[in-house]
Amino acid sequence: MQAEPRMKHVIRVISHWALLLHIYTSMAGFTLVLLFAVSGLTLNHQDFGWGDPKISMSTMDLPMPLIERPDKTAIGNQLKGALGIGSQVTDYHEDPDQIQVTFAVPGKRTVVTIHRADGKSEVESETRGILGKIDDLHKGFDSGRLWYWIIDISAVILIVSSLTGMITLLALRARRRSGFIVGSLGVALVFVIYLIWVPH
Repeated sequence: MQAEPRMKHVIRVISHWALLLHIYTSMAGFTLVLLFAVSGLTLNHQDFGWGDPKISMSTMDLPMPLIERPDKTAIGNQLKGALGIGSQVTDYHEDPDQIQVTFAVPGKRTVVTIHRADGKSEVESETRGILGKIDDLHKGFDSGRLWYWIIDISAVILIVSSLTGMITLLALRARRRSGFIVGSLGVALVFVIYLIWVPH
């Protein structure tokens, strides 16, 4: 007879902590979850034109001594100063005829193609506005190592929030049955949509 009250106490304690964890992880990750929800919507509707790229072209000359003995750091610093770029070089490629240097941050990309014969350079700058920036943050493009971990943390927060929500539902006797019915219908609906409408 003592085992049943003890088990009920354990269930209440687990449910209590699951609810607290659910509330506070959800609130801690609120901004990130909202960001990824909004950016998921904009990524899925590129046809709206909200993140269409704006491309500008220009030219510049680089000192020949810099080109004759190319160094990634030296060329990167020269270009950053001349173009007013604050980010680091994200891609650097040399071949016998030209050097290509790329600076990329979320929503913005600058590619400089340097002709080794005369030092003349073509600068292509692409910007995609605030929505382009948000989209790149969603995908983790050119966002740095810290943001890479932020994406992982957001995924963990969603997992914890989902699991603790399920545990909390188990403790709500009046809502348990209807909650699991709705949850099961949601899983079945996603599965059916995938089988019928998603190309294989």
